[in-house]
Amino acid sequence: MPTLRSSMKAAVPALLAVLLLALPAQARGPSVVEEKGRIVLVEANGKRRPLTSSAQDSQPRLSPDGKAVVFVRDVSGKKVESATGEVEANEVWWVDTAGGKPRRLVASAASDDPKTFLGALQDPQFSPDGKSVFFLSAAWATSGAVHKVDVATGKEQFVTPGNSLEVILRGEHQGKLIVQQHKYFLGGGSYDWFWLLEPDGKQVGPIGDDVSRFRELYLQEPASP
Repeated sequence: MPTLRSSMKAAVPALLAVLLLALPAQARGPSVVEEKGRIVLVEANGKRRPLTSSAQDSQPRLSPDGKAVVFVRDVSGKKVESATGEVEANEVWWVDTAGGKPRRLVASAASDDPKTFLGALQDPQFSPDGKSVFFLSAAWATSGAVHKVDVATGKEQFVTPGNSLEVILRGEHQGKLIVQQHKYFLGGGSYDWFWLLEPDGKQVGPIGDDVSRFRELYLQEPASP
């Protein structure tokens, strides 16, 4: 006949297995995905809830506090003339994850000045406090541009030239930007390095042509194998 001690000992592995299975689900927060042009919130319990219904939405990004989503909306058939020719005249939108009507933050706009031109908008990302959204736009022939918009007021402004964008959400460089920029050597030729920038575009310093070491040192992310 098994003793109480032996029964408890036998039950421990099964209990640990249950806990290990439960932990990822508990640790996992909500996320957002695009499904057939609609933005869908996937809650921690796996429940899916549509936030938009236009069938023209993509590139969703959840705010750090999980209370809002920013995304790109296509405007079918509309184009705007850029330095590299016609590009899509799309828009950046915002929606509350609790529900409600989505609202437009930024619309494409033609301009002879690449710094104020807005078109082919992509990769919207929240600032750590959720009050601003950074995004990329077409601009020059060799470079796009990073812009930001105030969520509350809708005020938009140019930040810096750039062909990629990442807003740092944690660590000692929280709130700063990692941006790939196309630059030229004094003796001729060009290079595309990643730079660490302040949210207003002021240069902090060069990262180089590979960000994996920077991620390992400052973002606590392992270097790529």
